[in-house]
Amino acid sequence: MDILASNHSKKDFRAFWKNTNKFDHKAGLPVCVDGVSDAQRIADLFRDKFKVKSSLGPSQTMINVEPKMALGVRIKAEEIGHILQSMPRGKSPGHDGLSIEHLRYAGPHLPRVLALFYNLCLSHAYLPSDMLKTVVVPVVKKKTGDLTDRDNYRPISLATVVSKVFDSVLNAQLNKHIVLHDNQFGFRPGLSTESAILGFKHAVQYYTGRSTPVYTCFLDLSSAFDLVSYDILWKKLNDAQLPPEVINIFKYWYGNQVNRVRWDGAYSGPYGLECGVRQGGLSSPTLFNLYMNQLIVELSSTRVGCYIDGICVNNISYADDMVLLSASVCGLRNLVRVCETYARAHGLVYNVKKSVVMVFGAGGKYPEAVPPISLNGVALTRVHQFKYLGHVLTAGLKDDDDIERERRALSVRANMIARRFSRASNSVKVTLFRAYCTSFYSSSLWVHFTLKSYSALRVQYNNAFRVLMGLPRFCSASGMFAEMHVDCFYTIMRKKCASLVRRVRASSNGILGMVADRLDCCIVNRCSRISAGIL
Repeated sequence: MDILASNHSKKDFRAFWKNTNKFDHKAGLPVCVDGVSDAQRIADLFRDKFKVKSSLGPSQTMINVEPKMALGVRIKAEEIGHILQSMPRGKSPGHDGLSIEHLRYAGPHLPRVLALFYNLCLSHAYLPSDMLKTVVVPVVKKKTGDLTDRDNYRPISLATVVSKVFDSVLNAQLNKHIVLHDNQFGFRPGLSTESAILGFKHAVQYYTGRSTPVYTCFLDLSSAFDLVSYDILWKKLNDAQLPPEVINIFKYWYGNQVNRVRWDGAYSGPYGLECGVRQGGLSSPTLFNLYMNQLIVELSSTRVGCYIDGICVNNISYADDMVLLSASVCGLRNLVRVCETYARAHGLVYNVKKSVVMVFGAGGKYPEAVPPISLNGVALTRVHQFKYLGHVLTAGLKDDDDIERERRALSVRANMIARRFSRASNSVKVTLFRAYCTSFYSSSLWVHFTLKSYSALRVQYNNAFRVLMGLPRFCSASGMFAEMHVDCFYTIMRKKCASLVRRVRASSNGILGMVADRLDCCIVNRCSRISAGIL
């Protein structure tokens, strides 16, 4: 605690958070996984799990890549220097043990050397073998689940830092040439899950406010990133008119990558992938968005489903999470058929157990009998509540359940801080409280709620600060926040609403632009009233 106080007083926040994270004691590795206890055999077990085969078969365009000596793309040292300074620190190194700090402080000549090296790689469509090696680490999906079940783990790939810098260079080239549809919100600058939820809720409110029910289908793709077909991906890169040398280096990289699973210091045998983008790769989200972009284009060109002011909102995507919207069951069925056809052609598989149907009605009235909507021949389950991108949606668009979700999450975070840092100084506690207890995910989207649920969250917030600081239960909330220079509950809500308004107005996204045009005249007053608890 003295070290934390010293770091805080010196404003050395890098050391402060490093020492804070030492209190997060992670559970050790399980003794066995699926009945196997030997580390080497467990690593091989995960290797077999992480090796995914495409229903379209292995790629046929990986071999005999023709190098292009005349470069149309020239990597500059200034670009490398900017990447080195912008990449986050403290990440796990690859098999060579080097991290971004090694490159950042290696001297002013390194960016020129790396630029020369990367240009040679592009020119010859070749990468050294060490850059192709990746360490795959199994990470627990659900900490409260069964740690001995291998299905409760997902892979995280640790590449060398030189590969990461090159991947960032390639991703910049992708962003220069790829144009994505506005209905894709995932992994794009200036957009977030909050943006996707806002577009969805506004579309539903637009129709239900006109006494028209909205039929929605939340689709779940199984291992979508792992099922990307390379042959189709290269064709899409060609159609996007990406420079040939960039496509060639991607072909060589994906065709010759070598992965090894690491478990408790033991390594599995090497294996390659016949489909799927690289886990943890900086260019992987952009490649996946390109892979799914044509589906969004096809859905938007059907002229079926929900439209507002000429803007198509019959589908909203965040990476592989897609929701379809239609004012009729027939229209929704047509949209689902388009998705089925696209998935079969691209080697993707929909999870019918996790895909659901939800109907939003006007004035609390919902159609009782809804004709079945099938996905791959299986009738989808109709639900009245669904967690979409972490935000709880109800059939009446009431936000009380989502407020309760956030209240429970706040309680967990506050109790954790109070238990672990009870002997810390007040300045340290205040910093931790601001970091862990003021996030309120998607709170700027709360519109329809009861004063009871809203007040319960406010009381939870006030009590959390009292417990952390060791203050009496009934002391003045406004007084304690003013004394410690911490924002009160209403101030946080006003700031979040103002931030949402600013981002929506400044966004170039078509859906957010439509929302801003429709609500610009009253959204500030409305958000202020919401944050004050008047509505």
